[in-house]
Amino acid sequence: MTFDRENIAQSLVDIDAAMQVINSYRHKDGMISYLISYVKNRDFSTFTEVEIHAELLYAETLLVRAVLTFAEDQDSLVSFVKGAFKIKTCHSLFKELYTCVSDKEAVKTAEERESSGKYYTDEIVGGINIGWGAFLLGLSLLPPKILRLLEFVGLQGDKMLGHNLVVESEKMDIMRSFVAANGLLNYQTIVLQFIKREEYDSNVVDTILAKYLDRYPGSVTFGFYDGRRAVISGELKKAIKLYEKCEESPIDWIQVYHLCYWEKMWCHAMLLQWDQAAFFAQKLYKESKWSRTLFGYQYLAFKFMSDSESNDLEEIATLVPKYQLKIGGKHLHIEKFAIRKARSFLTNDKFLCLPGLELLYIWRFIPLMSRENKEIILQMIEGCLDDIANIVPYHTQHPLDDWFLCNLLLAVVTAELGDHEHALSLLRTALQSEDNIQVDHFYIPYAHFELGVLYARREKTSRLELI
Repeated sequence: MTFDRENIAQSLVDIDAAMQVINSYRHKDGMISYLISYVKNRDFSTFTEVEIHAELLYAETLLVRAVLTFAEDQDSLVSFVKGAFKIKTCHSLFKELYTCVSDKEAVKTAEERESSGKYYTDEIVGGINIGWGAFLLGLSLLPPKILRLLEFVGLQGDKMLGHNLVVESEKMDIMRSFVAANGLLNYQTIVLQFIKREEYDSNVVDTILAKYLDRYPGSVTFGFYDGRRAVISGELKKAIKLYEKCEESPIDWIQVYHLCYWEKMWCHAMLLQWDQAAFFAQKLYKESKWSRTLFGYQYLAFKFMSDSESNDLEEIATLVPKYQLKIGGKHLHIEKFAIRKARSFLTNDKFLCLPGLELLYIWRFIPLMSRENKEIILQMIEGCLDDIANIVPYHTQHPLDDWFLCNLLLAVVTAELGDHEHALSLLRTALQSEDNIQVDHFYIPYAHFELGVLYARREKTSRLELI
């Protein structure tokens, strides 16, 4: 997580050493069996329990090796291809292992298991279920068209089965239960907040946190997820205190502190405390290597929203493109966005249209804000629309782009306040002028998405009324 090349190189050495040890315990296939494995799943009936365990460890270690491959050479597409092949191999291994364990676990009683030799420890069964469940769950989150393409090459996703497998493994109270718990909390409190917030299951989160916070009261990891739970429930001040408690823990892994800075930045932004949000964005910009491009722009955006003066915004905007990263030979879209906005700031006389609110919208934090703060930002957006209509000449060269953004934000906030019909009207009006956008064309798909969400809500409401 440091993104330091020396640390990545050392990690590669360590992981390769681990794989050598694991390989010494793996089943030794003959040449014919090796060739057959390319067209047919291997027969695990001759594998010992140790060899099955070695296969599980190999799959887990290879997955870590794949992630390190992506980070090893960030500027090359070759590393992306190598990592993808490793992930495909991991997927096939976990699938074969899950099929093997499922078949053997079909023998119900312990006596029958022992007499038939079809018995695996909970550690093995749980580890396989976590790995296979994580693959099924992760792949199920991809868009349907991409998922159908992946299924063509042998990859598959199943959200319900994947989630259930990981939940069952967490309940087994094995060595890997900690991994399953972290995976479930990450999925519930972070991933779902960006893709399907309505599927958030508070019971799963509450059960896991109650269990592990009682067992490890000083845990930074579960303390962090406790903060995420508070954010989701709208208790932003409580969340900030929980993150501050995590920061008090004396640990060498400073990246955990960076996660807390990131969360506190958004908490302050949702509270409309722009100076405090800018403070944590600046700390990330100075201390973290994750994405200085993004952190620099966030500092600029939040500082611009505040009433306090700052003399370093132009310098920050100039430096934002300098730190752009590549992952697997590709630039990150969010960094492209940050660079475009920073350049817009420089070319438009150091002006941006509601950049802090735009960031809150893009990262899907507006729904988590209090009703009072939603009403405040509603007034801010309306004031900006008045400026666009009345200030001549306007601050930027592309006033229609800012007008479209304001109507998009106004529709989102209006819908959050319960007036869905007015929000629909605002989006329809904005989309009538979509051909007039000159620079920020990405606003258009966002507006279509919000329009689709509102139509879906209205259809759902109509169905409920019929019931």
